[in-house]
Amino acid sequence: MTTENVEEYLETIYRFKEKGKRATTTKIAKELKVSSASVSEMIKKLAVKGYLKYEPYRGVILTKKGLMIGRNVLRKHRIVQNFLSSIGFPENKVHEEACKLEHVVSNELENIIESKIEQPKHRKGVLSLIDFKDGQEGIIKSVETCSSTKKRLEDLGLIPGTKIKVDKSAPLHGPIEVSFRDSKLVIGRGMAMKIFVKLIK
Repeated sequence: MTTENVEEYLETIYRFKEKGKRATTTKIAKELKVSSASVSEMIKKLAVKGYLKYEPYRGVILTKKGLMIGRNVLRKHRIVQNFLSSIGFPENKVHEEACKLEHVVSNELENIIESKIEQPKHRKGVLSLIDFKDGQEGIIKSVETCSSTKKRLEDLGLIPGTKIKVDKSAPLHGPIEVSFRDSKLVIGRGMAMKIFVKLIK
């Protein structure tokens, strides 16, 4: 059983990985609003427990064990965040509340919440990614596909709560070029039609 503090660190480091950025002591300290000395001490403890390793000039790198926990905590955060938004919880408080709940939501409750959230295709302003025009942006609400494909997309950073922009939609049923979290990706239309996004621009 991991503590809330450990989960916060692993989630934060995973967020950096998801964005393709190095997780340095200074960046982690700034994100968690703690001192660099506190981060250095915690990194040593997490390394001993096998959650991560520190490499000079590369920063903190999560092990398979740490990666799994960090990804799971972030997934719970985003599912809870979407649920709170769907029931009308104040948007300016959603993130903070999700940060609290992500550590206490069981896997069973997580699955129930995800299944009960209103299906994105029935929500106002939510479209399949293939319906977006060049230059339009939105927030991913759900990925309606099999678990293995969903996991691959999650590893790439295409998960609920992610802001995504359609850069170019190729004609004649061609692929769609998108950008998100400082990354660019080309997605086939078969996959794009499974990604539901709330239009914001």
